[in-house]
Amino acid sequence: MEKRFGELIKKSPKTGIESQETVRIGRALEDLLRQEAEPLTDELCTAGIKADIWALVNTSARYPEAIPILIKHLRAPYHRKNKEGIVRALAVKEAKGIAGKTIMEEYRKAPKEDHNFRWLFGNTMNVIAVDEDVDDLIEIVSDKTNGDSRQMFVNALAKLKSPKVREILIQLSNDPSFIVAAEARKALRRISSSTKA
Repeated sequence: MEKRFGELIKKSPKTGIESQETVRIGRALEDLLRQEAEPLTDELCTAGIKADIWALVNTSARYPEAIPILIKHLRAPYHRKNKEGIVRALAVKEAKGIAGKTIMEEYRKAPKEDHNFRWLFGNTMNVIAVDEDVDDLIEIVSDKTNGDSRQMFVNALAKLKSPKVREILIQLSNDPSFIVAAEARKALRRISSSTKA
């Protein structure tokens, strides 16, 4: 069903029957994802949060009591889309210093070829990284097999107060990945301008 949905989404133009099939399969997939995530939604509700993953992603309200629950469920074998929601929901300052280790553990487990999905983990680390994460971040950005998904990990690293950061950013400024190298050079310029100020 998921494969067929992907084929239909990519197809353009669609016949009327194909458009109807796309809507039907899309709704069925949404229902399956919602059912799969019910244990998380139920646990959030027990903690007083009447929202699903995507409601958390899209709210401006704070939800510090949800952070431990989200971390626990990030380790569960959910579908990629539900995991994506959890990773995005953890990109809040309330998760700073709490969720980083789990985010990086799950990043390492994610399929290397799924660059967009893996990029999300770096985007979350860009919000929640703390100085204690420096060695893990360096390990991730130094591994060239992680490809372009390292971009936001580089950005996260550049925010930390460690003497190791500048050295690794200099190395990354010549990385084979254009995106990673550009991010490292941008971070070096930012660091240089802040030390002059």
